Amino acid sequence: MSILSKGTTFSTGDQVTAANLNALVDSATFAAGAVDDSTTALDSSSPKKIIVKNGGITTTQLATSSSTTTGVTFEKMQHVAANTVLVNDTNAEGDISAKAVADTQILIGDGTGFTAAALSGDATMTNAGVVDISDDVALGGNPTTTTQSAGNNTTRVATTAFVTTAVTAATTSQAIIKSDSGGVRDGSNSYFKNMSEVSDPDSIVSFSAGDITFASTGTYLIDISGNFTDSDSGTGDYFKIHLTSSTSSTTNLLDGDGHNTNFIATTSTHSFSQKYIRTVSDVSTDKLAIYADPVNGATTLLWNAHDVYVVIRKLT
Repeated sequence: MSILSKGTTFSTGDQVTAANLNALVDSATFAAGAVDDSTTALDSSSPKKIIVKNGGITTTQLATSSSTTTGVTFEKMQHVAANTVLVNDTNAEGDISAKAVADTQILIGDGTGFTAAALSGDATMTNAGVVDISDDVALGGNPTTTTQSAGNNTTRVATTAFVTTAVTAATTSQAIIKSDSGGVRDGSNSYFKNMSEVSDPDSIVSFSAGDITFASTGTYLIDISGNFTDSDSGTGDYFKIHLTSSTSSTTNLLDGDGHNTNFIATTSTHSFSQKYIRTVSDVSTDKLAIYADPVNGATTLLWNAHDVYVVIRKLT
């Protein structure tokens, strides 16, 4: 199909002149074959011109972007209002539109499009992106966070695991050693030997033949109480209840003389109590024993103690 309608048509034998040749070109017009009538068309002017048909440019005619300088440039897009973003603000396929986003607002998808809103309630955010959590926030559900190392003494949030560890570490371990039903004396010695552990859930000590052995180093509070009986007939003798490092020692560990059982009567039972802080640096040597120290010829065979309780608490 011809794309031009000639300005001059020559027949056989016609004379070719300059005027005819000029008219052939100058008076030529576009024919229907010059357009595809899909993307281009002839307008209604005279002479007709080739124009882009309405809707004639499709994605086929647009270059696929392969860099920041190809495809449809930003300058070729329409202007939008200030502080807006282009989104499809619906819940279906469709056209994009300009969504206004005010100061400190963010876009939040709500399933039907977008909501522009600022953070509120327990947290707020500045337009610099700084998030601030309100004071006295009541956290619902079961929130979790990193458990801090034991002993952390900062303002960080403490998890239940952290608190459990701290409480366990702070809880005082306790052991109880009690005299046997026949009393504490064993033969002619002067140590409280006939005793046994009645409670020690954390195994902080062991008791054997009068010696209290500590399971680990640390500081322990010793609280001793009971009823001491001096059974001889003398009036000037008595016993002092001392604490020693073992049944092999008679050296008093107490700052003073210990509880004095100097009774006026010849035969008497007297309650006693004694507290002591025992620092254990070496578990093999820093033991503890209760020693009935005879004074003024008191007879080591004529004494005993009943209802004796030794309560041991580990402090550190």
